[in-house]
Amino acid sequence: GASTAAVISMQITKNLKEDGFMILMGSINTFNFILSMVTLYVLDKARNGSIIVIQELVDAITINHIVIFLSAVLIAGSLSVFLALGLSKVFSKIMSIVSYRKMVLSVIFLITALVLVLTGPLGLLILIISTAIGIIPPAVHISRTHSMGCLLLPVILYFIL
Repeated sequence: GASTAAVISMQITKNLKEDGFMILMGSINTFNFILSMVTLYVLDKARNGSIIVIQELVDAITINHIVIFLSAVLIAGSLSVFLALGLSKVFSKIMSIVSYRKMVLSVIFLITALVLVLTGPLGLLILIISTAIGIIPPAVHISRTHSMGCLLLPVILYFIL
């Protein structure tokens, strides 16, 4: 997926500056959305949450829908490059004066609260399990990509069935 593309791109372009990294990540995510739209059109299967929302809003995806959505993606993606580059400078200044520990704890608390409010106890259980799965690989000195293996069979079955 997008993370694999980012790793490969970073290996190819080792001298990438901060601006280049931001553009690279935006490009990868934009392409990932476009690929998800094509997958929805061809296979009638959603690859991510934003595509699921589109699938629920539009009864049957036609080529006209694809053109409209792709136009919106390209316009928004183009504008977001300039916004991200400008805002990243502002946030980098803010980050230098904010306690990193307090910020991390605040983000963890916010995510936990949102999961609990939006999905209830089951969502909180899934958050705890997925966090544990994400912590295990660095603890045993292996790549997190090995954890993705457990997702392959269900995803393949979803797209086949």
